[in-house]
Amino acid sequence: MRQVTCMCETTFDADLPEEIDLDSTPGVLKSILDGDFFAVTCPNCGARLKPELRVRLSSKKDGIDLVLVPELDRMSLYMGVAGIPEGAEAVVGYQELFERARVLTDGLDPESVEILKYLLLEKAAEQSPDAELTAAYAGVKDGKLVFHIFGLKEGEVAVLPVSSGTYDKAFADKKKSMKEEPFDRIFKGPYRSVRALEADEGE
Repeated sequence: MRQVTCMCETTFDADLPEEIDLDSTPGVLKSILDGDFFAVTCPNCGARLKPELRVRLSSKKDGIDLVLVPELDRMSLYMGVAGIPEGAEAVVGYQELFERARVLTDGLDPESVEILKYLLLEKAAEQSPDAELTAAYAGVKDGKLVFHIFGLKEGEVAVLPVSSGTYDKAFADKKKSMKEEPFDRIFKGPYRSVRALEADEGE
């Protein structure tokens, strides 16, 4: 049980685990994609809440070991004081957890997806060098991987399709790419995301 505080100032205990074994708890990835993961109802006012709490999700069968770090703790992760267990990988906030669930459900390699996100962000930065850009994998449509780029224009999302052949090449070249700049920095720690480069920017 973990404590949750509602906006009505009611504090209550909720049956939200600190660790989840995906092998013995089927349907967790679907609940993440459906927006039901860690959703609770306030017993006082009836509000539906989604408290962003740290939780570890693992699967020996699929080789998954993820720690969800709340967005409020992003800087602790960048500073290396978030306490990520050895061998585990961090994702920050429900948005990144949702994206990872979608990548895994679509049978894709998370590191290859991050490589593509970096390449797309580099291309987008040529158009808007001063913009604060972020990218997210958004699924498969008409046989192509779809990515969303945020920050090019205020209030708008750029939708960029990527061919399966481009993904296949990123996957085939992954081992070589991961030894090269900047991917050697992106994949060096537990936060294996293009946003890991933000930690270097703050130094």
